[in-house]
Amino acid sequence: MQKSAGQASPPMDCAAVSLDDFSRIVSGIYNSALAPDDWTAVLGDIRQTLDAQACGLVVAEGKTRSIKSGSLLPEAQTPYCAYYHQIDYVLEAVEQSPVGLIHRGQSLVALRARSEFDADWLRPHRMDDGLFVRLTDGAAPICFVVAGPRHPEPFVKLIAALVPHLQQALRTETRLGDLQRRCHGLDEAAHALRHGVVIVAHGPRMLYANAAAEQMLCSADGLRTRTGRLEAVLPSADTDLQHAVQAALAPGSTDRRGSSFPCPRRSGSHPYLVDVVPLTAATEPESPRRAMIVIVDPDDQPDPPAAVLRQVYGLTPGEADVALLVLDGHGLKHICDELSLSQATVKTHLQHVFDKTGTHRQAELVRVLLSLRSVCR
Repeated sequence: MQKSAGQASPPMDCAAVSLDDFSRIVSGIYNSALAPDDWTAVLGDIRQTLDAQACGLVVAEGKTRSIKSGSLLPEAQTPYCAYYHQIDYVLEAVEQSPVGLIHRGQSLVALRARSEFDADWLRPHRMDDGLFVRLTDGAAPICFVVAGPRHPEPFVKLIAALVPHLQQALRTETRLGDLQRRCHGLDEAAHALRHGVVIVAHGPRMLYANAAAEQMLCSADGLRTRTGRLEAVLPSADTDLQHAVQAALAPGSTDRRGSSFPCPRRSGSHPYLVDVVPLTAATEPESPRRAMIVIVDPDDQPDPPAAVLRQVYGLTPGEADVALLVLDGHGLKHICDELSLSQATVKTHLQHVFDKTGTHRQAELVRVLLSLRSVCR
């Protein structure tokens, strides 16, 4: 039977925490590093094991605090998140203390006894004692809280034993989170590319394909996948592909440029241009060999918008129209007919384009304009 807040509570029995309990809690802590949603369950386990009112991880960000994960009654958590976190002088003291130092709750509560936070939140929810420790440093420290009405001394050693595991789990979670965000960002960048990008291992077994590559492979027009392997549809092109991949994955390969070849397409469209380059440096012999395959579709290379030419080189609308027709390989007569302009006007526009782009010949101008083609979809 649970005692009221006014009744004295005996010290908690440390013998109640068995080796199995400790092992289960530690295992849950490390599982939470891999699956952060599991923090609530393991904190609930700690709360139940210690017969506490609340157990949680609280993040301080400036003058505000948020419960990263916690196990406490909704009638306590809701008002804390809405208001009382701003006046939590108990955690404010813990946040300013050394990392790893365990604080007794009563001494912290006594700092501003009978204050609004004490009288209106701590005591009504029977959290006037407990153990508190700052787990991390930095601008947004994380504190571990076990709070309740019972005397926590018998569990000081248990909490002290859990602290390094909590700290290591949080470091692991942070590191994995950073890696996940980095991978997500790289994945978004790769999917935005117009060119197909495929990462392969020996086989060539596909490890990754961006959106453009997936679209190309699904069409099976030149390249395809079969049982997880990348192959060219035509045997001659597949021979080129397999040789290029083998060379890129060879342990002694030092040619970072890789190799290139055309890949014919049964649809009759222009062949894909395929580049195969090694990703693993020759100085890393123990690392798994990986190669990157870049697939360029010559039929999917849109000209730069006229607005880009006007913005980059200050061309007028008429000059930009002439420049784009030159880029498409059209001669003077076609440009005149297309734009309904005289030869003199077109020549004047073209000379202005040369001047503004710093070029002197059409071939040179085309190279400059090609560099403005977007690599993004």
